Amino acid sequence: MTAEEQAQAVFEILSDVYEQSPWTLEQVKADLTQASTDYFYAYEEDDVVGFLALQQLVGEVEITNIAVKTSCQGRGYGRQLMAEIADIDMPIFLEVRASNQAAQALYQKNGFEVLGQRKNYYHAPVEDAVIMRRN
Repeated sequence: MTAEEQAQAVFEILSDVYEQSPWTLEQVKADLTQASTDYFYAYEEDDVVGFLALQQLVGEVEITNIAVKTSCQGRGYGRQLMAEIADIDMPIFLEVRASNQAAQALYQKNGFEVLGQRKNYYHAPVEDAVIMRRN
């Protein structure tokens, strides 16, 4: 898959999952070119149905996004994507919408614990973020 195809697939998933994609296609393209980012993909046959994006920071990792197409949710793709980071031996952080109980449950099953909240972190709609970490 070319970089252009990767960016388009990620953007299509974001556009499907969110009312409005939190990233533009140009932002996705730029993120894919960063040396500090890694992307993992979930496939259904030949179609990309989910992705996980990581950013490597000094001594820690941040999950910047994980998403699975709405029509494919509940089929284990989130668990498959989380398995990609099982062997990372440093703290991993993420933020998740306070209302997204399904995602929080997935993260907790994968060793993440709640650290705190960020008020009004998300927009469209405005919502708090739950900060989670896996050591």
